[in-house]
Amino acid sequence: MLEQKINNQPTTVVGGIIYQNKKILICQRKEVGDHPLKWEFPGGKVRDFEENQEALRRELKEELNIEIIEMSFFDEYLYEYKELSKKLKLVFYHIFQFEGEMQNLVHHQLKWIDISNLSDYDFLEGDHKIINKLIQNDPHI
Repeated sequence: MLEQKINNQPTTVVGGIIYQNKKILICQRKEVGDHPLKWEFPGGKVRDFEENQEALRRELKEELNIEIIEMSFFDEYLYEYKELSKKLKLVFYHIFQFEGEMQNLVHHQLKWIDISNLSDYDFLEGDHKIINKLIQNDPHI
């Protein structure tokens, strides 16, 4: 049986929508683990006593070896993976500036794509709402 959080509060997950040369970065999960080979935005779970932006900085350093220079809040919403009994609070930030040479440290693969092509990829179900909002609000159109 899956472990439930004691107070039944959703787990907060942060995601970075990273822009470079009018494209955004998407990441494919590895073949093992939850949601194998699904596409997602880089990021991860917020630890206890950690601020959302602090967590995103840590996650992007761990996953991509980059340092965020500038980020701005984009959206947040609740999503429940009913089959996994998992409730998430998803929080997304735009990242227009970062430093460091990007490296793929944890994903199966990384891709830079046009926002208009997001619907061509098999994303995590929880990301569908943010993808629709991105397509409708593409800053590069």
